[in-house]
Amino acid sequence: MLDFIRAVYTRRLESKIAKGKMPQHVMIVADEIDEEKLKSFAGWCEQFGIEEITVCVHEYTPEFKKIAERLGCRVIHRDGIVEGKKCRVTVNIIAGIGGRYEIVEAVKKLAKLVEEGKLRPGEVDEELFEAHLRIKSPPDLIIRAGTQIPDFLIWQSIYSELQFLDTDWKSFRYIDFLRCLRDYQRRERRYGR
Repeated sequence: MLDFIRAVYTRRLESKIAKGKMPQHVMIVADEIDEEKLKSFAGWCEQFGIEEITVCVHEYTPEFKKIAERLGCRVIHRDGIVEGKKCRVTVNIIAGIGGRYEIVEAVKKLAKLVEEGKLRPGEVDEELFEAHLRIKSPPDLIIRAGTQIPDFLIWQSIYSELQFLDTDWKSFRYIDFLRCLRDYQRRERRYGR
């Protein structure tokens, strides 16, 4: 009986959510990467037309290169980017790079261009700065599914909607995802106004 009630509730949520505005970029802050969960999550996002997923973890492991190849995502870490084959949903894994590091890295790149005479300081604006970040698009929704406090995509996430969960990434269920989308749709996005 309980399974039947869950199934009815899930279908009801799906039908309500399908009619609303969807985030285009969803970011997950997790304590670790679970490949099967990431694969499922990408499928859930694709089902609702979400175009980009960014999963952030605090430590990089060589296993992420294999995950990138198997799942068709890109892994961004301090030493560079590992690219997998392209798939319908863009999947980024940020491993071991905090937002402060990313901003400092972008500033250094711009300073080098100024030093080389390829750029004047007055030409630096938000658009040029954003072009030197590793992830260009801002996440619409950030879901913290773990114990870590988000320190990723500081520049890009200034107007993101935040969702803090009491569950970790491995325990994150489809129903939790639907509830996050429902809560996102209920919010009035003001973009700093």
